[in-house]
Amino acid sequence: MSDSTHETHAQKRPWLALLLTILVPGLGHAYLRLWLRSLLWLALYLTATTFVLPDGATPEELSVDAFVAASEAVPIEAALVVLGVSVLCLVDVYMMTGQINNRIRHANGELTACPNCGKEIDDDLSFCHWCTTEIDESEA
Repeated sequence: MSDSTHETHAQKRPWLALLLTILVPGLGHAYLRLWLRSLLWLALYLTATTFVLPDGATPEELSVDAFVAASEAVPIEAALVVLGVSVLCLVDVYMMTGQINNRIRHANGELTACPNCGKEIDDDLSFCHWCTTEIDESEA
């Protein structure tokens, strides 16, 4: 058994979460183990594609010509809606990765916070650059 006081958690990789989200919206959230968000983003993406894309937008055969014809059948408004959902999902997974990594760094003792405002402080400064509170070495 490992001692939980010396256990460190690995940070999540933002580039991997973004790549997975580009492949399938919601998959990056699953990588972050945000299961409900993952299902909600996937459901939103599938709903947007189901209701916005016309019937002729699905190719009947697997050929380059069929895919080109299907993509030409998609109106620009429908493509923008699906693209908008995908971009919002990418922004969300990037922000969630940053929040999770901050929590991990704080749990590992790598991130110190200002005792006055609670925001991250720079170890090179003797004060908090957010609220200008003087930081003693014993507080940091």
